[in-house]
Amino acid sequence: MNAKLTAAAAILVVAIVGLAAFEGSTNSWWSDEEDASLEIQTGGLDLAVENYKLSIDGVDVACEAGSDQGDPTMVDIRITEEGIYLEPGTVVKISYDLVYSTTVSGARLVMVSMCDVATDEKVEDDHIQVEYSEIMGEESLTDGWYFFPKIGEYDSHADVTYSIGGNADLQMNHSYSFQVDTMFVQSKAVSIVDTADELQSALSGDKMLVALSDDIEIDETLSVSKDADVTLDLSGHELNVDASVGILVDGGSLHLTDMGDGSGIIVATGSAVNVVNGGYFEMAGGNLKSSTSMGIVAGYSNQDDSGANVYISGGSVTAQEHAVWAVNGSKVVITGGEFTAIDNVAVTANGTQGEGPVDVTITGGTFNCGIVTSGYLACGVFVAQDGNWNILGGTFNMTSDKATAFVVRGGNVNINLDNVTVNMNASASDSIGKVGDSTFVNSGHVVAAYYTSGAYGFTEDSTSLIINGESKISSENVSDYVGTNSAVQVNVCYYYDN
Repeated sequence: MNAKLTAAAAILVVAIVGLAAFEGSTNSWWSDEEDASLEIQTGGLDLAVENYKLSIDGVDVACEAGSDQGDPTMVDIRITEEGIYLEPGTVVKISYDLVYSTTVSGARLVMVSMCDVATDEKVEDDHIQVEYSEIMGEESLTDGWYFFPKIGEYDSHADVTYSIGGNADLQMNHSYSFQVDTMFVQSKAVSIVDTADELQSALSGDKMLVALSDDIEIDETLSVSKDADVTLDLSGHELNVDASVGILVDGGSLHLTDMGDGSGIIVATGSAVNVVNGGYFEMAGGNLKSSTSMGIVAGYSNQDDSGANVYISGGSVTAQEHAVWAVNGSKVVITGGEFTAIDNVAVTANGTQGEGPVDVTITGGTFNCGIVTSGYLACGVFVAQDGNWNILGGTFNMTSDKATAFVVRGGNVNINLDNVTVNMNASASDSIGKVGDSTFVNSGHVVAAYYTSGAYGFTEDSTSLIINGESKISSENVSDYVGTNSAVQVNVCYYYDN
């Protein structure tokens, strides 16, 4: 049985009830009569009870579950075995699984307590022990705050073990409940916004989830502050930022998603998202578009170790220039998503020597690589700073009639073409075109490599090119591919095609 739980609070109550009042009893868990019965009631949610088990002093006792005739949301578990005789000091242990489904957003606070139903007071007794653990989706919610980064439906599974032993003072004229309060606290954790002012305030405040309820236009950069950790849910809406930077993540953390129909988009005049000074940006959904500049920028140019951490698993990035640009101490991991560079390189780094290497890993995603500017050729990845580059997967569509998929001019580069797909434009020929630093490179190749002495962090002992596990360029032969100026001539390049 499933339930859609969208209310601000839901209470799951499990009541332990003695079915018969035994004369002279001072403890509800013993009697001087045989065939004593126990009952568990679960209520408050439309849920299923599975794997129920009852034991007395470690011996399993036959029991069954059934619906309460007076309340269909209640489930009873009771002893069916005959000849049960309870004595003082008996340890009764009941365990069962609660299975239900719930739709949540925001934060959840789980509070577990044992209550006297008659007085609604918490029962403090060393002889009463409750073990409760719940998994919602893949996350543990046993106690305390938990923030759900995604609005949606989650399957839940709770394991409950309830035991009473010794001389617990549970009188027959009372019933006791094992109570789990599961509050979804939207007022504290979630901000639903439909204006620019509300959005900026939410991004810089203490809200954990910010969701758009309407399209928003703003003419200044939005900022995620150093101490903020925010999930921005576009919810199918458009955020239009007419500024040189759409969203600046300056040391804080921003998680971008779209729990609506997936069409939500951030459109920026300049770069869509800049992540600097150790900031963190994670993109699992939604769309970014830069009409004149770059999509995602990680790090400041010409500033020591100003980089950031960028993780992309979904959504799309479309940019007039680079879809993703990383420099100076940045780390970029791409496992999925779609990236389109209209007039430059899909993924690149272009930093300054000595200002921090980059670390880039690509294991998936689709990269659409075009060029518009006359005399230039399109590139999927352009390595122009020292660091480690691992291109281990992904599909690279070279849409221009002049293109070379991977251009290397620095760093330690590892390309696994067995897992990488390169779709070259059928009209791409072995003509000559320029790349970003005005170097002339032959078109129509999968890999081109060249180096410039004293530029882009290049040194012979920090440079390598490995393709399909084989070393192609190392300190032993790199000098064969080193030019004397930034516009290295085409005859210096190393080329590789599979």
